Amino acid sequence: MVQQTPLREEILVFTRYPLPGKVKTRLIPRLGEEQAAAVHACLAERTIAAARSLLHDRDAGLSLWYTGGTRQQMRAWIGEGITLAEQFGNGLGQRMAAAFRASWARGTERAVLIGTDCPELNAPLLARALDHLRDYEMVIGPARDGGYYLIGLRRETEPRMATLFNGIAWGSADTFRRTMDRARLAGLTTATLTELHDIDRPEDLRHLRDCPDAE
Repeated sequence: MVQQTPLREEILVFTRYPLPGKVKTRLIPRLGEEQAAAVHACLAERTIAAARSLLHDRDAGLSLWYTGGTRQQMRAWIGEGITLAEQFGNGLGQRMAAAFRASWARGTERAVLIGTDCPELNAPLLARALDHLRDYEMVIGPARDGGYYLIGLRRETEPRMATLFNGIAWGSADTFRRTMDRARLAGLTTATLTELHDIDRPEDLRHLRDCPDAE
């Protein structure tokens, strides 16, 4: 049997199953539960399509880390051709760290983790993030709301990774700034990508195009 060489790069996508009332809750007063869930699904599908298109030109792995639904529900929604993994850990920081460790355990050298809230995230930007990890230990994409839409790390950063994810106030206006402070504290060389919009609140909807039920 021929042993397959591990892929050196991987995209890790974090998302939730689009259950009405459980996703995009800050949009519900404006759109209602069903429409807010439709926006979430549209954004997630767009992000996954961007990641898949990157693989046409790049030998990288792709895995979808999910919560809020069963594996069967996720497979029925997303379809075949993508690795599914359930998020685990207490809190977002631990779940993100666990996904990076799982990727590196498979032999990956450079991994980029993304959410599905940013409609401007595309394949060229993902490629740029992976390219940055050849020269930097960390890459990060700041969001206009003070968070970040992407974080990438090299495998050798694992001993210092906890500094980035423990004790961070997720979803706050200071998330990106505090993460950058932690990166400096850990001595990580860091590249920063273009600042983009996340779609979380009703006022963010003006930055969303070509998604149903977004008005």
